[in-house]
Amino acid sequence: MISKMTETKFLLYTISAIFLLMMVRIFLSQINNIYTPHNYVGIHAFLEIICVAISITIFLYGIKKFNTTKSIRLLLLAFTFFTVGMIDIFHTLSYNGMPFFITPSSVQKATWFWIIARIIQSLLMLALILLPDRKLKRDYRLIAVPFGVVLTFIIGFIIISYETNLPLLVIEGKGTTLLKNSLEYGVSFILFISLMVSLYQYYLDKKEDKLYFALAFVFLLLTELIFTIYQSVFDLDNFLGHVYKVFGFYFILKGFYFTEYDADSAQLNVQKSMADHPGLFFSLKKKGNKFICTKIDGELLKGIHYSSEEIVGKPISIILPEQEASMNDYCVLTMKLQECVTFEMVCQEKYLIISIKPSVDEFNEDVILGTAMDMTGIFPQKFSPKQFKQTENKNVKIVR
Repeated sequence: MISKMTETKFLLYTISAIFLLMMVRIFLSQINNIYTPHNYVGIHAFLEIICVAISITIFLYGIKKFNTTKSIRLLLLAFTFFTVGMIDIFHTLSYNGMPFFITPSSVQKATWFWIIARIIQSLLMLALILLPDRKLKRDYRLIAVPFGVVLTFIIGFIIISYETNLPLLVIEGKGTTLLKNSLEYGVSFILFISLMVSLYQYYLDKKEDKLYFALAFVFLLLTELIFTIYQSVFDLDNFLGHVYKVFGFYFILKGFYFTEYDADSAQLNVQKSMADHPGLFFSLKKKGNKFICTKIDGELLKGIHYSSEEIVGKPISIILPEQEASMNDYCVLTMKLQECVTFEMVCQEKYLIISIKPSVDEFNEDVILGTAMDMTGIFPQKFSPKQFKQTENKNVKIVR
């Protein structure tokens, strides 16, 4: 069972992260007597590989899930971590002490890849949480992925080709430059705004994913602040900053993947409940002068000897044939009145009560949602199929 993020856990994680940072700074000299930087290149690569793996996971799941959700936020999140993950690979391979990567690995090259990745990540994540989610009518994956590849390689080409011409960001042994600190503080400010927005959104809707994202922004914010105070790319502060980055990426994954997984499970449970319901649920979309069934489910399908595969994509009149007033007339009426219409119908010796109402789908297109209930067993004598005569609906006038 997946553990849930609560307000108490959020505060506990946040306080623990701040407390750990304070303890490291207070006892820095004592810890440095134990800490050895000789193995840090390998440790750095390991920590970055974890972050890259998380980025790839988010990207692949987001691209796959977009096929069904068409969510613009999901596509933006996938694009963000695809781009950031690729730039982080460049950062890892060019880190000082790593093998030759196109040009000799260096502090400046790795640091420029780092800061560019963090700027892109912070800006797109802020846009992500501010952007209202909506469904896209077109599939933009074939545009987003190549654009991410082109953007990454343009950044890589500029940094690798013009490394010596770019301003210094770190002076090894002395620390970060004013430009580096200014950029890190700018990223920190964006992350702080993102944190406040996430907490405000959680205050409004109490959704768990908002707390996960807020916690991720806490760790990423602390990461950026740490990267303004380190003296060497091999020192303890640099190590702690990368550890915090791993936690930040992990909580983004938790907020994105696991809450999506819970939502999918809930949706499957709802679909199973609908399939087991004794009635009938359906949705219709108008094509020409007919109303085509787009979804249908319920136990009543078995009672009238149909399957959903036989109905979807075909006119609803296949299973609900015309009587004194056709199904199409009722559909036209409910769309004209923009309110629910309930009527009676006999289908395969079953007395049905049918309700339909106008709505819109995820693409903001007009649809009709309907339910049908078999009332034959409730009124077996009064409403026998042989004796039943459809009564006129006194509340509405059928439009033909």
